[in-house]
Order: sequence, then structure tokens, then C-alpha cells
Amino acid sequence: MGTGTENTGGNLNLELNSNSMIQIPIMIKPAVKNWIIAVVTIVIPVLGWTQSENPMNYQRWNIFDINNIRTQFNNTGMLADGNNQNVNIARPPAFEYPSGSGLSYGTCLGVVVGAPADQPDGAWSGSNPENLAFGDGTMDEGPADFWDEEHFAPYSEFVGGNRALMSDDPEAWPSSWPSTYPDIGDALQVGTDGFPGYGPNGELIAEQESFSVMYGWVGTDHYNQSTGDPPRYLNVQLINRGLAWSGSLYENFIVWVYVVRNMGTAPIHDARMAVHLDLGFMPAFLTRNQYDADRHYYDPALQLAYGWDDNGSEASPFGGSLSADEIAWGGAVMLEMPGASEQVEIYDASHFWEGQTTNSGSGAAPEMYYKFNLTNSNDPHDSDGDGIDDDFDGDGVPDSQNGGPGYYVGSGADGLQIIGSGAFDLAPGEGDTLIFATVFGKNEDEIKKNAMNARNLYESDWEVVTAPPAPIVSAKPGNRNVKLAWSTSSEKDPQFEGYKIYRSTDGGVTWGSQTFKDFDGAVHYIPLAQFDLENDVSGNYNTLPEYAWFDLGDNSGLPQTTVLTAAEADSFPHFSAGDTVRMFTDRNVVNGLQYQYYVASYDSGNSIIGPLENTQAKQLSEANNAIRVIPQAPTSKQALANVRVVPNPYVAANAFEIGRDREIQFTHLPNNGTVHIFNSAGERVRTLQHSQSSSLTPSILQWDLKNFDDQFVAPGVYFYYLTSDVGETRGKFVIIY
Repeated sequence: MGTGTENTGGNLNLELNSNSMIQIPIMIKPAVKNWIIAVVTIVIPVLGWTQSENPMNYQRWNIFDINNIRTQFNNTGMLADGNNQNVNIARPPAFEYPSGSGLSYGTCLGVVVGAPADQPDGAWSGSNPENLAFGDGTMDEGPADFWDEEHFAPYSEFVGGNRALMSDDPEAWPSSWPSTYPDIGDALQVGTDGFPGYGPNGELIAEQESFSVMYGWVGTDHYNQSTGDPPRYLNVQLINRGLAWSGSLYENFIVWVYVVRNMGTAPIHDARMAVHLDLGFMPAFLTRNQYDADRHYYDPALQLAYGWDDNGSEASPFGGSLSADEIAWGGAVMLEMPGASEQVEIYDASHFWEGQTTNSGSGAAPEMYYKFNLTNSNDPHDSDGDGIDDDFDGDGVPDSQNGGPGYYVGSGADGLQIIGSGAFDLAPGEGDTLIFATVFGKNEDEIKKNAMNARNLYESDWEVVTAPPAPIVSAKPGNRNVKLAWSTSSEKDPQFEGYKIYRSTDGGVTWGSQTFKDFDGAVHYIPLAQFDLENDVSGNYNTLPEYAWFDLGDNSGLPQTTVLTAAEADSFPHFSAGDTVRMFTDRNVVNGLQYQYYVASYDSGNSIIGPLENTQAKQLSEANNAIRVIPQAPTSKQALANVRVVPNPYVAANAFEIGRDREIQFTHLPNNGTVHIFNSAGERVRTLQHSQSSSLTPSILQWDLKNFDDQFVAPGVYFYYLTSDVGETRGKFVIIY
């Protein structure tokens, strides 16, 4: 069996007390797949936890946001917090997909480390008078769901600010990194970027990485009670990493690595480790208890546990309902499990309150979780006792053999999936590794394709295949037009073939009105415009049949290059005078409506992999390939005859609104002014101040249809009166709900 320690080495000195020290040779499993033998120094000055300062004071949160999935995670091993029991303290985004949609699917995701009760002294701490099994989880699900929560606490040495450690957030890093891992003493390797990355010698291998180190303790439930003997817990340390990439192959998953290590003085036998996967379609915190049943599936060939809504309709957090096409599929694909087989040996689909504390439900207490979930003992959904649930109609025959449903229905969005390892032993100083990816897709075929992309990346030892470098994009808003400019750096790539321009009117949730599916079921948008080199490459790619859907262009040629003058550069942020750019003007836009654009460069593919193109960048305020812009009419300088209210009449909802907001706009305004709004009875309901520095644009003022009391006004006819340095004007508009 392999260990989960990372690329470290040295002498293992295990200090048992002030007068004794032992050396233990151990196996070390690096981030890559080769095994090496080493001797590591481990110093354990004190085992166990003594109650003084609450170590959870050092709990920190941060956000993965570089690709199509956004989620908050913490440094105590939990990857999403939808808080099933107290929706008011949930922490969105909790596996929001797609990024920016406002639709989160995470109730809770963490890991559990368990073992049978008969562990030797030195392998565990606390008290265990009833000789019960261990089940130490990183979850905070709420008191009715999991009765002994957050059994891992963060080391203060790995806290530097008010956020969890991430490679692209140096303000969260400690002022100096510890030279060794606490309690175990092996060397901490920090890469040339100044962060302890997952690659060899501490180098980064992903575009965005997280890093947390934590240790077993009594848990928050016992600490908060502060009465009775401290509960039992295993003397283990967890190292947790998250890895995320952008790009069309990688944008729909995040990889998570958990290394569990025995920091005790005695071996732990028959340990088990599992992913606690609690996704909701939609979760309670998002829909405020307007949720229904979900389906939970397991694909043993992919080792993918995943789910979706049971009836293809859900309450929308923005009002109304979500259709089947608007509800994503989400899950977790296991890439490497602890134990000799490195494969999934337990899959348990269960429920929080239906059959809770029985073999058909969730084992809320640690000893029950170990028996009913980590070992899946006597589960009625397991037809042959092999640990894998496969019989969801309860007839004793696997669903795959008799046409059964093939999925577990979790009523009330309270279904739970536990994906676990087989039994494994950990000698003092030894560890093992759990690697999985949280993965999402627009349909069942797409989530499976994205899961396979995650597996391919893992099996390639994290060798990333990329499109040509993404261009830098800027935009100049005009009157009913938007002019885009982008850099030509992508064209230096030897396989560069062309550009695709995409446009979104809903904040980046969708990127066009026309879509198509590829042969694996993945959904793609048809671009607003496409330009490609004039060469012998055109039409659909035809080297690898599975990529034959990719349009390489029609030899249209690229837009002419322009060398920006100083005046032109002032209109295009991110560029300077003398920069060479290409340009495109979108004339099919509405003034006042917010648009997002991104320009994707793409290549011509090869015989190993098909064509690749850039995906949209997420940080729109930075210089990258995506930008947000609002076209606008020029401000009124001498007369106010062109001042308008749009839309007029207002009929909820309209294109200016994204999410739950209501909005009308006053357009063609001067740089500064005051707008008074009156109802048909002549009562003033709102006064709005307009300035070119604080309004939506210099010529546009927004109104959210609320009165002085912050209440939506009634439908009817309204009048406005504008005063400004340019002059005065008045008009009327109609509101219809």
C-alpha cells in the first residue's frame, strides 16, 4: 500500500517522550505516480488536543473562481457550505455552475476518515468508554444531519490573513512558511512562485491552487458543549489541495487532493476514507425550502457519483421556475482512492432523515456512519454485498440486469452519496491519498465527458493541453454599437488558426442564442463572428472523428491590423499608443443594455487531439480576453429633446434586467441632472440624482422602480421632470406588471 506523503525526505525521528526516539522507514508517494523509499523526520511533541483557545478561530474561507465553477471552501477540509440546517448562514457560491449564474448546487462536500473501534493506544485520542468505531469528518452539515461535526482543525502556522491559502492570493499567505509540517516534521517544499504547490519541489501545476493542513481534534460540537469527556478521534493529519484550470478541456471541474497521515505513535488498522457528497438540485439555501426530490446515480466504469433533479423542474431563486435545460448535472469522479486497489470499493446512496441511523440511511453518529456508510454494511440497495449500491427498486437484483431505475431518489433534496475506499493500514508516519474531481455539465452526456477529461488529466500526470494564448480584449461603447479591439499575440502560436467572438446578454451565463451538441452531448454556442486564416484549413475538422463538429472557418481572413494612435488608445483600456490590434464592430446592440464579450483564439488541431479554443476569462476588470460594456447615446450638450425612458411601456421583465432586479433607464441625459418622478395623482414617488461619474454611463440613469419607502411602485402612468444645467424637460411613461 502506498503512502500519501508528498515529495519530502529526511530521517524519521518519532519522539515518543522526552527520553525515547525511533526511526521508521516509510513509503512516500509523490504528486506524480512513481514510488520512492525514504526516511522522514517526524517529531510529535504532544499528541492529542488540550482545550484552551478554540483552534477553529483559525478557520478561513476562500473562493475558487478561475473556471466555470465557483465555490467557497475552507482550510478545515470542507469544499462547499450550503448549511442544510440553517440556510441563513450558508456561504454562496457553493459549487455555482456556470460561474456567474447565481445557481449553486453544493449543500456540503467533505471527507470522512474512519476505523474500527479496536485501535491501539497511540493511534487515537479522547475517550471511548463504549468502544465505538471512529468516523472523523470535515463536514458542517447541521445538528440534525451529522451529530459530531468538524473533526479537523487548522494549524495556525498556515494562517496568514483572513482567507484560506490560495496560490493567486498572496495577501492570505503567512509572512513566512513553516520549514516543516507540524507534528510530523517532514520538509515543506515551496516553489519558485513562493507557494507550496502540488508539483515536484513545491512548484505549481494548476492555474489556481489551494493548500490547507489540519489535524484531528474533538470537533466543534464537543468544544461548544464544553461538558463531559472529550470524544474519540484518530491521530491523523490531513493535507488538502484544490487544483483548477481554465480552457475548454478543464473548465468544468476542480480537482481535490486529500492526504491522510498517521501522526500517532501506534498503527491504525483497517482505516477507511470517503467523500461525503451532498449536492442539491437545488439546495435549500438557494430556493428557501421550495425544493423537491433529486436523483443520484453511480457509474462504476467512470467511478462517477452524480445527480440531477428528479422531475426536471425547480423553483428559481430569482422567481418563477427553472426548466430542465437550466438545471445542471453535478457530481464527483474518483481518480485515486486510499488502499491497495486505489479504486472505489464503497458507494452508498442514502438519505438524511429517511432511514437515518439505519442501514438504509445516513449514520448521523460517527460509529453509525462508519458502519452504515463507510462500510455500507447490510444496505438494502446493495444486491450482492460488495459495498456498491446497485438495486434501487429493492427486488434483490441489480437494476442493470432487470431494467430497474438505475438511480436513488432523495426526497426533499436530502439525498446523500458516500464514495469510499477499501480498508487500509497506516503505520506511524505513513499516509495515503484520495484524489477526486467535482464535475458539472449541462446534461448527463456532458458531465460524463467532463469527468473523462478530469481522468485524462490525472492519468497524464497533470500535463495540460492548451489552446493558443488568449488575446487581450478591450471595447469602446458607442451609440448602438460596440467596437472591440484585441491583441495579436495569439497568432504567434504555430498552430493558430483563427478567432471566434462570443457575446452574452445575461452576465456570462449563456454566450449566444444558438447552440449545438457535439457527439458526446456537450453543448457549444455558435459565435457572434468568426475569422480564420486564408490557408488550406477550412470547414469541419476531419482528422479525429470525435472532433468533426469543430468549425475551423471558411478562409474568411483575419480583420486588418490597426496601429493605435494616442487618441484611439485612450478609448481602449489595456492598450497604449503604438499597439497593434485587430477590430470588430457589433452593430446589433441596444443602448443601455449590458453586454459581455470574449474573443477566443483557436488552433487547427492535430492527430492526437482535436482543435482547442480559449474559454472566457472570469476576472473582467483585468486585462484578458473578456470584457463587459454598455453601449450608449452621447450626452445631451445643448438641448434635451432626445431624452427618453426605455423601455416604454415597461413590461416585467425586460432585457435590461438580469436576475431579480427591475429596471428602466432615462437616456440621452446631460452629464449631470436631477430626475423627479410623479404618479398620475401628482404625488412625487422618487427623486434621482444623475452624474457622469456615478450613473450607469454618462448619458444613462437607472431606476429600480422603487419609491422613497423602498417599495415597488404600482402599475400605471408616471411622469418625470428633469432639471439640469442644459435645461429642463418632462415626459411620461407606463409601467405594466
